[in-house]
Amino acid sequence: GAGGGRAAPARAEDRWRAALVTDGARVPLAAAPDLPPPAFADASGDLVVEAPAGPLVDGAEPVPEGGLRVTGTGSGPFVLRHSTLGETVAVPLEQLPDGRFSAVLTSPPREGGWELYADGRPVRTLAAFAARLPLSAPGAAFRLGRRHGDRLTVHAPSPLTEAERGAYRQGRLRTSHHPEQRGLPLRDAVLYTGGDSPRAVHAELVRRSTDVEHLWVTDGSPADAGRVPPTAVPVVACSTAWYEALARVRRVVTADPLPDWFVRRPGQTVAQTWHGTPLGRFGLDLTDTLYADHQRLASLPHGSAQWSFLVSPSTFATPLLRRALAYGGEVLEAGSPANDLLSAPGREKTAERVRRRLGVPEGHRVVLYAPTYRDQFALPPGEVPGGWPRAYRWEPALDLAALSRSLDARTVLLVRRHPRVTGSVPDAPGLRDVSAHPDTAELLLIADVLVTDYAGVAFDFALTGRPMLFHTYDLEHYRDTVRGFCLDFEARAPGPLLVTTDEVAQALRATSASARLHADAYDSFRRDHCDLDDGGAARRVADRLLADDGR
Repeated sequence: GAGGGRAAPARAEDRWRAALVTDGARVPLAAAPDLPPPAFADASGDLVVEAPAGPLVDGAEPVPEGGLRVTGTGSGPFVLRHSTLGETVAVPLEQLPDGRFSAVLTSPPREGGWELYADGRPVRTLAAFAARLPLSAPGAAFRLGRRHGDRLTVHAPSPLTEAERGAYRQGRLRTSHHPEQRGLPLRDAVLYTGGDSPRAVHAELVRRSTDVEHLWVTDGSPADAGRVPPTAVPVVACSTAWYEALARVRRVVTADPLPDWFVRRPGQTVAQTWHGTPLGRFGLDLTDTLYADHQRLASLPHGSAQWSFLVSPSTFATPLLRRALAYGGEVLEAGSPANDLLSAPGREKTAERVRRRLGVPEGHRVVLYAPTYRDQFALPPGEVPGGWPRAYRWEPALDLAALSRSLDARTVLLVRRHPRVTGSVPDAPGLRDVSAHPDTAELLLIADVLVTDYAGVAFDFALTGRPMLFHTYDLEHYRDTVRGFCLDFEARAPGPLLVTTDEVAQALRATSASARLHADAYDSFRRDHCDLDDGGAARRVADRLLADDGR
């Protein structure tokens, strides 16, 4: 029109905005759906032309499987990355002949916001497509959105219902609904929560065909679904059913602390299996340390008073557990139910099945890397999804990609993050992330070598008699500042203490020589700390549970 137009870059590298001016007056553009990308009319009536660099999404449509197929320009590989936990999930990508891509997004493995990345760069949206957001597929539990202006995100909602979400509704469930349920008769049911030992006790009770209901606590995410045994009913933590179960089940088998407000009612039996023999100090033994959670420590006496009995994995662990957990009740020195598999008569056939399930080729050596968490990497409580315990960032000092490259073609490196650690394991040939595998003992069963640091899994693996290597790059800091040890670790370690990735790689090439060098330390470590594990721990715990009438 008369008077011409003016244009100015809103963002110099990729966006230009133009306003139409006639006789000195601005004339807004009407919505123009026929404008081809990257041109469009924005809400103010200006003409906007975008040409962002990097991958772009400009379309989405539902697919019959319940996801969304997004299309755009760019190349992969594509991943979804959790905005606070740092976990990543690969997204299948189809590269189209015209240089465009097509990718199907399905529900992420856990709640929260996930950003889409392509080849390490955030995938962005053209404003014309962004106007359609948020967008959901029919029947899908997630929705597409955007953050930071134009970054494409996938939001996975909480597994809790609308009536269960938020501090107010949780408070009502805790202070009103739960007490009401405590007034009802007990159900002949067992509630299991946390860890591998409750899983082993569950399997023993199912084997006995006891006529009880089995309930398994889960965080409700797709990632956690595979951990629920097929013989148990899932109960989402913090849901109405969870509050009801804690109030009414006759038996509870847990490896985790129960909620601070939980009070064992008459007739209930609570078995605390804990997490095995401790290596790093814990509980009240951390009172004077830098990372002590004093609110949590103050709640220990009340929490431990709700247990009917505590399962000790070893005579070495018994006094440690009593002192650190402020526990003065009954201790059942049964061994660790989680470790029964390592002494089971048919463990060779189980190992073959596990190797096939994980795709480990026959005849290949298996190296398992299973470190513990570091207190200094704790996530702030506000960043942890609802229903989760305290979580820690994945900050491995071991260069896993380099370590994998250093191994021969007939060695597979399995990586298992601690259950409380969140993050992503790098993608590299010969390296596999087994953090989602439901049973740690199965991984120990197939491992030919264990690489760890200060994790209590060392006591469990000692039952196999196979070599262990310890990546102790921060030994002084962990010993003197972070936690410290329950024994003289440097003198008693049943394997070499290594600092760098190269040292670990060299030790893996000479495990036989290392095993011979540490044979005496290994034997004494196993003798002094693994005296109760004989394959019958779950049976002893089940006997104690069934014998208790709850009085």
